[in-house]
Amino acid sequence: MKDILHRIWSVVVKEFLQLSRDKVLMGFVILAPLLELALMANMTGDSVGNLPLAVVDRDASRASRELVAKLDQSEELLLTTYAENVDQAREAMQHGKVGAIVVVPPGYGEYLTDPQQSAEVQVIVDDSNYVVATTAESSVKNAASEISRDLTAHTTTISGEPVKISFVARFNAALDSRPRTITALLAMIVYQVTLIIAAQSFTRERERGTLEQLRITPVGRVELIVGKAIPTLVIGLINALTMIGLIIVWFEVPIRGSLPLLLLLSIPFILAQIGWGTLISLVSHNQQQAVLFVFAMAMLEVACSGFLVPASDMPKVMQVVSQVSSVQHYLVILRGVMLRGAGIGSVWVPTLALTGVALAAMALAWLRLHAGLDTDSLRQRLRAAWQQRQKQSRRRPSPTTRSRREKTKLAPQPVYATHQEPVRRRRRRS
Repeated sequence: MKDILHRIWSVVVKEFLQLSRDKVLMGFVILAPLLELALMANMTGDSVGNLPLAVVDRDASRASRELVAKLDQSEELLLTTYAENVDQAREAMQHGKVGAIVVVPPGYGEYLTDPQQSAEVQVIVDDSNYVVATTAESSVKNAASEISRDLTAHTTTISGEPVKISFVARFNAALDSRPRTITALLAMIVYQVTLIIAAQSFTRERERGTLEQLRITPVGRVELIVGKAIPTLVIGLINALTMIGLIIVWFEVPIRGSLPLLLLLSIPFILAQIGWGTLISLVSHNQQQAVLFVFAMAMLEVACSGFLVPASDMPKVMQVVSQVSSVQHYLVILRGVMLRGAGIGSVWVPTLALTGVALAAMALAWLRLHAGLDTDSLRQRLRAAWQQRQKQSRRRPSPTTRSRREKTKLAPQPVYATHQEPVRRRRRRS
């Protein structure tokens, strides 16, 4: 065990030395993430549809059911939860299951028929996502306006608004759109940095000619992967911690959850990128080719992770692909812990999915490394195995030929084919 740790530590020291000698890469790792976050933090997202809605109907009248039906018929809202009380609905919002809550007060139907009264409906929105909050607000206002027009058309004695809407914003009382954008940028920047560093691990060795030296060392394949993964993991965590500090100090976005929990849940996300980056590094011939692979994967992640468009609004095929997107699961964790103050009990599902993606990526990288360090080693092994199988099939007779030979060998020889000496009859003595 001591020898294994010593060999792993030797690879770790070598990786840090090589990274420190590459001034351009170190400048990219340290300065580029902060610059990208500072320049793009004011980005805004698109509108959403099928927003999960919870309803607390404390009136249970025909008028309240008509209001709920109008809300459910809108394209922006999707009724998913009937809560018994407001606390139960707030707990569902805390876990990220709903984005808006509509509370119908008792006596709602009676207030509608009274020209001197107004029915006040409370709407609680999850304003950690500014787009979700504005969508819910506009949808409920449209439903209330439609009800008011219907009542005004049938009754002329109504003086004020039949339905009044009172909004309560949770997790973002200032209605700022930057927290959602900043968290998305944080996830994408950590993704890019760790993936690029991991994708250059073996291609850098191949271009510098040090790959042959790794072959003659006693370092095993698992030890080699662990030794190369530790520096990238450390850099990724430092990168995330530095940007979180910038978010708190510069953009004044508070972290409502636990910072150690957020860093702990960032480890499987970084390990997933290490696995994909190592796999890219093993199949690439040079660093330029590895960068192209990284660029292609980054574009796919941006499209399927919900960075630009929420995953629920994407086509079905894209929604299925988003389930294996590590950025998509990390965004759920990041926004839950940072903006809503969620604990591990609220984000255990995306954490489990992210851990599965990380294990699958690391397993694929290990299998590719097990085939060999060369880019064409897997192809050569498959070709050699196929040629060996062809030779064996040529040497080995077919089942029909073998059965015929066995039948020929075991068949009894006919009598007429045997050579028998003529039997000399003895003459009888006369």
